[in-house]
Amino acid sequence: MKRLLLLVLGIAVSAGSLWYAMRDTDTDLVLQAFRTAHYGSLPPILLLLLAFYWLKSIRFAQLLAPAAPLTARQLFPPVMIGFAANNILPAHLGEFVRVFVVNRQHKIPAGTVLSSIVLERIFDIFSILALFGLGVLFAPAMPENYQRGALLAAAAAAGVAVVMIVYMVWTDWFVKTTALVFRLLPVIPESFTGKILTLLRQGAIGLHSLKSAPAILAIAVNSLLQWLINGYSACLALEAFDIDVTLSTGLILTGITALGVMIPAAPGYFGVVQVCFQIALQVQQIKPDPSLVLAASLYSQIVGYIAVTGTGVWCLNRAQLSLKDLQEAVDSKP
Repeated sequence: MKRLLLLVLGIAVSAGSLWYAMRDTDTDLVLQAFRTAHYGSLPPILLLLLAFYWLKSIRFAQLLAPAAPLTARQLFPPVMIGFAANNILPAHLGEFVRVFVVNRQHKIPAGTVLSSIVLERIFDIFSILALFGLGVLFAPAMPENYQRGALLAAAAAAGVAVVMIVYMVWTDWFVKTTALVFRLLPVIPESFTGKILTLLRQGAIGLHSLKSAPAILAIAVNSLLQWLINGYSACLALEAFDIDVTLSTGLILTGITALGVMIPAAPGYFGVVQVCFQIALQVQQIKPDPSLVLAASLYSQIVGYIAVTGTGVWCLNRAQLSLKDLQEAVDSKP
């Protein structure tokens, strides 16, 4: 029942977001934009997608290295299966699918795999916020009200980045202090604080297992490169529809989209991503026809959705797994 309610809520959010994104657009102009788009951008976008997920597989291998000497080639299929499941299942359940596949194929304890995925998310948050701050810093001149908002957002990003660094360097102290703060704030629901502390402790297990500052630095650089590629890919999609942007636009768009997909939405986040594209351009006073922005966002998202889901399904068949196995993975999640 809970999953059904989340799915219904997600579909409603996606439908509402898509309506909002389309409110000032002209369907004929959107179709015309697709007819005249520069599809020479498609090969580099697909290569960037491959690089993005290959880097994720390398990072996954680095995080799991203390538990098992696996390679990026061995972990690429579970990574793609997990992200394909995220495109099909609600509430990021694909992460539990990835845990299931790695546990089944390589016999690594599910808790170890889950702690590494939690740690991935921590590095992702740090990287996205850092690049978002750089995007804001080097963005072309914006109106004063947008600039203030962007600077506040950048300051918040820097604050979160500092918190993440403290967590990575003084992990045990950070977890204990967070637990103490939550105890002093009884107004926060215990169920929420419990989940946060569980994630921090699982991430701490992964950090302790690395035991190496160079390893942590390599993972941080990998994470930054992943999201830099993501931002550049978004720029290529916009430029394919004759929307002139800089890399700053892609970095800001990456940060806004990362925040947007935290909202419960239908699998694939269609609608939400379209609104994020519009917001990212508006805050930088880039004002192309809304129909072009909608077309570019759909192009970027559809290419990624088909490529990732198709690759994940292919890897699933190669691993001799079925949709029934994925359902088992979801049903057995913690």
